[in-house]
Amino acid sequence: MENFKLLKDPWKYRFYEVRRLECPKCHGIFNYYKGVSPKSGKISEFTIPGKRDVKDVTTEAERETISKESEVLILTTDWEVDYWDKDRLARYTSVDAKSITHLVGKTPVAGIGVYSKIRRRDLSNLEPSFLVVKGININEIGEPYFDIHYIDKMHGIKSKEFLREIGERKLFFTLPAERVLEILKQFNISPPAEWLELLRSTKKTNDWKDWIGRHFLGILDKSSIGNEEFEDRIAEIFKALGFEVEQLGHKIKGEYPDGIVYWGDYAIIYDCKNRENYYLNADDKRALKEYVENYKKKLQQSKNIRIFFAIIAHSFENFDDKIAEIERETLTKGVLFTSNTMLYLLYKKLALGVNFSLNDFEKLILSKPVTIEIIDKVYSDK
Repeated sequence: MENFKLLKDPWKYRFYEVRRLECPKCHGIFNYYKGVSPKSGKISEFTIPGKRDVKDVTTEAERETISKESEVLILTTDWEVDYWDKDRLARYTSVDAKSITHLVGKTPVAGIGVYSKIRRRDLSNLEPSFLVVKGININEIGEPYFDIHYIDKMHGIKSKEFLREIGERKLFFTLPAERVLEILKQFNISPPAEWLELLRSTKKTNDWKDWIGRHFLGILDKSSIGNEEFEDRIAEIFKALGFEVEQLGHKIKGEYPDGIVYWGDYAIIYDCKNRENYYLNADDKRALKEYVENYKKKLQQSKNIRIFFAIIAHSFENFDDKIAEIERETLTKGVLFTSNTMLYLLYKKLALGVNFSLNDFEKLILSKPVTIEIIDKVYSDK
């Protein structure tokens, strides 16, 4: 241990290696750091005396319930001395939010508000705060807004000590929950129960259907909703997603598809079937083929747009060959949506806000049928 340099202000360094060591001579516990000076670029190694006997902040049973996938969102500021000590909407301007977009729609999440020296002044001697991040929104230019709820101060550690342990200097970032709990244990800090509950594996993130009201959830139960009402609500979902919707079907007399939706340089001719295990019989196939051929010709005469078709039902049965036949005969790509995936698209729109782009919607059209997993892949980086 005597070969390592003990710096006066080690927290100013950017660390890329942090370990706890025991001295073979005195058997003392030390925190070992290896980092780079932001001014000189020099690499230094040093130690700070640590604590051997610290109280475990969680019992063994509690630790088993902490999800290995759980993350803690770390937010930093140098704005006000009590910035994290109140409920507020924390906005970060001129900052790219890509590193935390995976948390959008997964709130509430556990957070820690840390004070640092960024541009204004050095507040790093202040204690961090335990937070609940109730919501995350990203505006049209990619700047994040965090809706936070203050729980309690993190007594027993300064912000600069916390930052020294984690070695991060970004304005906001995530850390594995296990790593954060190790730091709290080292400083003999017990997290509030409300905060700890957010990390438990037994506590699932909010069911995505909780985001959606009963009006739209009604399309899942074909026994409680008629065919016309099913068509109306599908049209409403398309509108909510951002499409321009031309509803036909029961709205006008004659043989028509249930609607056409428009976005950019493409349109989707769609037909709704309020049925389970929907099977495309000969009559339905003939009707759908006529819809596509007639409207494709009509639309492309007046607009230079690409045409697709879609069928929406509660579930499908033996559909691949049938839809492939219509695609070949009409030279038009088709797609299948279940009522469940339509609702999941609505959830994605609500969760992602302006980051839900209909420019990406076309990628779904290449998938038959569209599934929740495919939707997550298309919109995973938004």
